[in-house]
Amino acid sequence: MRITHIEATPLAIPLAQEFHWAGGAQVGANLVLFTVHTDEGVAGYGESICEDPRAVVAHGELMARQLVGRSPGDMEAILRSIWSEGRWKMFPQFTHLVFAGIEVACWDALGRALDVPTRTFFGGAVQEELDYFAFLQGDEPDTLAAHARELSDHEVVYLKVGRGAERDDACVAAVREAIGPGKLLRIDPNEAWDAATAVDRIRRLALYDLAWVEQPTPAGDVNGLAHVRRSVDVKIAADQAVFTTSQLLHVLEKEAADVIVQGSHDAGGLLNLRRQAFLCDAFGLRLNRHAFMDSEISFYANAQVASTIPNLTLGNQAMHQLLAERLTVGEPPALAAGKYRLNDAPGHGFELDHDAVARAHERWQRNGAYNTIESRARK
Repeated sequence: MRITHIEATPLAIPLAQEFHWAGGAQVGANLVLFTVHTDEGVAGYGESICEDPRAVVAHGELMARQLVGRSPGDMEAILRSIWSEGRWKMFPQFTHLVFAGIEVACWDALGRALDVPTRTFFGGAVQEELDYFAFLQGDEPDTLAAHARELSDHEVVYLKVGRGAERDDACVAAVREAIGPGKLLRIDPNEAWDAATAVDRIRRLALYDLAWVEQPTPAGDVNGLAHVRRSVDVKIAADQAVFTTSQLLHVLEKEAADVIVQGSHDAGGLLNLRRQAFLCDAFGLRLNRHAFMDSEISFYANAQVASTIPNLTLGNQAMHQLLAERLTVGEPPALAAGKYRLNDAPGHGFELDHDAVARAHERWQRNGAYNTIESRARK
């Protein structure tokens, strides 16, 4: 089976409610759906997250030329071509984000063609059940606390901080009071603090029994992240600092994190995600699946590989539920109390809703990409 062509489709999908984080507010998701077509009539699907789909489409279509004529399962050869031919290695993080959607689609096509789940290609499942966090939504302490009570059946509760000390204190306090002492509470400042500020803020917020703090300092300041880890009694998770394997190795060698948060978008695909999980295990660290503002296509694909990772954490990330529209047919992924069991369907285990894709594409054609901050009137 050979790849004949790769199609890139820009999508704009509204969120169910306004999303707040240290970088601002967001009302929609920008995605690019990649479809890998083969000479056997089998197609596979993956998506890339982005700010502007036009950039991802342009780069993705150029990358696609290096895959046409190859088998979708020849991923080592494909990766060698991407990283040794052309200039993709000059901007590795963007290359990862673009190529991830293509790579995920390749594995989906291979699984569908062979009638096996894609976890088969990554060693098979060692996790019978995956655990996902309760991702709290809202902009005020009372709203976050109310949502926490709604999701009280989850083991891990997660909220965004880094939006001002007074607000952070109030929100974390309200959530801890709502969930009680037994739940794991994780916070994510999204690189909002320098190292000194992070030490101060984490020491103050440690009063609320934090399970870990995710990427408190800028991604490029690994020395600062290591300083924070040495200076506080709360576990530190590295996220934006570990796109590439060399970046991950730097964090591990500096002992800058207690846990690594990583997903297919950051890692540049499912194969690199699995490789990086192995590297984490060699250093005695666990890996937590990282989510972006992506659809259930990414959820299903990442769950396939997550199920093969022995050193996987509880409270893995999922954000597809924040989107107001779905891209797959049937019921959404069943996450009772944050627990998920994979199906045995071929590929990544979903059926694409082509009508939903057409609507999301038409919205992008009509209105363009969502900005990070804009009115809900855009919906």
